[in-house]
Amino acid sequence: MDSTTLPADLICRPYRQLARNARLANARLDRACMALRPGEWEAARTSFFPSLKATMVHLLDADRYYIDTLRGDRPGPVNPAGSRATPAEFATERAEVDDWLVEFCETLTPQALSRQISIPWPDRTLTETVADTLLHVLLHGQHHRGQIHAMLSGTSVPPPQIDEFILTDNGEARVEDLAALGWNEARLTQ
Repeated sequence: MDSTTLPADLICRPYRQLARNARLANARLDRACMALRPGEWEAARTSFFPSLKATMVHLLDADRYYIDTLRGDRPGPVNPAGSRATPAEFATERAEVDDWLVEFCETLTPQALSRQISIPWPDRTLTETVADTLLHVLLHGQHHRGQIHAMLSGTSVPPPQIDEFILTDNGEARVEDLAALGWNEARLTQ
């Protein structure tokens, strides 16, 4: 069976699920960071980026860059407008970006996934499909959320569980998270 004979829902569902997972996982990480003691968010840590804050800001900036390309806009400068002085201020901006990505993925069609986009790179312009770009964005986020999770292990706040949002029969693990976003289980199974 080739992709032209697969139902559109089956083709687009993984992107919706991964975007929703990112939204829920980021919300848990943001809540954990908001509960940190003063100075812990910015404190030096061992990872690719030198702190929780630096890692989280990198991930947000990268998401904004790719979202600009998905919108058809020329990506803006690194560290665009937005307040990131505290974890709470950061969480507000993070939620806006995540909500845009969820909405974008919830309206995908197979035709939209195959659309070619141009991604400005330092030495050239990449031409990618929306599908491959989304996979890159979503996997890049998983990579850095894992680093954030590990860095939280060295703080006063235990790292939250961030990987149970996709399984449909595991709803009891996300009741509070869905309620906080105004979501329900039916939204996750679409």
